[in-house]
Amino acid sequence: MALTIIKSSLVSLLVLATSYAHGTLIDFDTDANGNVIAANTAITNQYQNWGVTFAGFEDNAPININAAPDPDGITAPSGSNVLTNCADANLGCPGNRADFIEILFSGSSSNISLMLDTLGSGSVTFELYDINNLLLETKTVSSNASAYVPVNFSSSGVSKILGMQPNDGWAWAMDDLSFDMNLSAEIPEPSSILVFSLGLLALLTSRLKR
Repeated sequence: MALTIIKSSLVSLLVLATSYAHGTLIDFDTDANGNVIAANTAITNQYQNWGVTFAGFEDNAPININAAPDPDGITAPSGSNVLTNCADANLGCPGNRADFIEILFSGSSSNISLMLDTLGSGSVTFELYDINNLLLETKTVSSNASAYVPVNFSSSGVSKILGMQPNDGWAWAMDDLSFDMNLSAEIPEPSSILVFSLGLLALLTSRLKR
């Protein structure tokens, strides 16, 4: 009986190890803990518990990128906040604007999509990279007005996204970042679990035979 329980437990552990994907939606209205994000709040590690961090860079120096209502005053796709490349995301983005937004994933990600407002006719360019910093995909998108359009990426194994403004000083906004993340980086490799499990099973079997 004890041996049967042990075997069942080990099988369950192996099944858990291979259950690696989950869906996540970031709307910039609440953080990963369910706390409301106030307008004009810098977005950095509020979603770290979900495996995502954000950063902005202007002339290769860090700069705030703030969650706020849309800089042109149009309705956000969901909730009230969107993520802007603006250090001051009040109406019109009166302050500095990041040259690019960097999105880092702690696990290999796929099925990535977002809503984009390029705040005019300019185009935002997205570059997706894997864990080895190899370029996986490039996509340039314009919403052609102050309106939101869906952007879908085809790449898997994504560890980093760069979103780059059309030209220096251009403001843009995004909302509803959605993705699936591979959790294998957060748990032991299945092969390691298998070796450990078989060793444990052999040890317990030996003791039960005594």
